[in-house]
Amino acid sequence: MKLTVLPEMLFTQLISHSKRRIRMKPRFFVISLLLLAFTIPTLSSAQFLGYTFGQRYKMEDIRSIVLDDFENNEKNWQVSASRFTAKDFPILKTGIEGSPIALEGSDRETENKYVLGVRSAFTRKGYNSVWIYPEKEIVIPGHVKKLDVWVWGANYYYSIEVHLRDYRGIVHKLPMGSLHFIGWRNLSIVIPNQIPQYIRYLPMEKPLTLVRFAIWTEPSERVDDYVCYFDHLKVLTDMYRERFDGDVLAEQSKEIWSK
Repeated sequence: MKLTVLPEMLFTQLISHSKRRIRMKPRFFVISLLLLAFTIPTLSSAQFLGYTFGQRYKMEDIRSIVLDDFENNEKNWQVSASRFTAKDFPILKTGIEGSPIALEGSDRETENKYVLGVRSAFTRKGYNSVWIYPEKEIVIPGHVKKLDVWVWGANYYYSIEVHLRDYRGIVHKLPMGSLHFIGWRNLSIVIPNQIPQYIRYLPMEKPLTLVRFAIWTEPSERVDDYVCYFDHLKVLTDMYRERFDGDVLAEQSKEIWSK
């Protein structure tokens, strides 16, 4: 009799224990999901914060530098145009009074009051272009972030772009927007990160140079007579340089070995 009851009791306890284990599994599963739900966002947030703080505390020396205020023609700005240019065009003039009120204020006796003017005309409609450029390409100091210039528009459906050259000699054509507006407007362009301004070798800095501005006509727009003006060309640039023992040799490398 005892031999019969004992196995039955053991079997009953075993079944009961197995049921409890089966009932416990969903609880452990839910707890595991909750742990994962809290752990994964925490880890990703830590990575995000680390990235954010790393960017935030990067050393920078951001400055606004005027490349040309067009008060005189020190850069010897010139103009040329594409095919089908009308006779005696294009024309460039300097020393023209009429700087933007938004830039100089209402006081017309301020020191900066002159602008640069360009006039063009073509004999045919189409994708005609006018190029405004300095005699020598303008070296932009630092790691340039943004470039802007004041342009006076005459409400034509034209567009303007700036051409920048990197240290490899590649010219990057960056659109600055439409010229379909009236009067003065500040046009700007953020310099894309893919344009190289550094290398890993000393000297690391490889500044960009400003090659020209290009104005393009729309095929449906009139081209018989067009005038625009420029003023206050400037950049927002990072002038920070990491100092190290021997940095003077890196900065003067070209001068040392060019003699």
